[in-house]
Amino acid sequence: MDNNHNSMNMTQSEMVELLAKALPQFRANLGISQQALGDKINVSRQTISSIERGEYQMPWNTFLAIIYFLKVNSGEIKPDRMTDVDRYLLVNPDGKQEG
Repeated sequence: MDNNHNSMNMTQSEMVELLAKALPQFRANLGISQQALGDKINVSRQTISSIERGEYQMPWNTFLAIIYFLKVNSGEIKPDRMTDVDRYLLVNPDGKQEG
């Protein structure tokens, strides 16, 4: 059994790298642009582009925001059952205060 795809044995940086490589396909499956994804998780289109090209390693909070976004849009997480933490990560992935 190949442990490279077992998230229990992966480091954070390995998970970030795996998501970055798969992100263009995930976006295509959802029919969402880099701009739209960036808008949803409060980062720029350029940040999403740099992540996908492997030029920028996304911070862990951005990784979590993208994961939550993908899970909500795939139906794994129901919007009416999201916690305040879930909503915060989607709207504010880098921990910056709004306003």
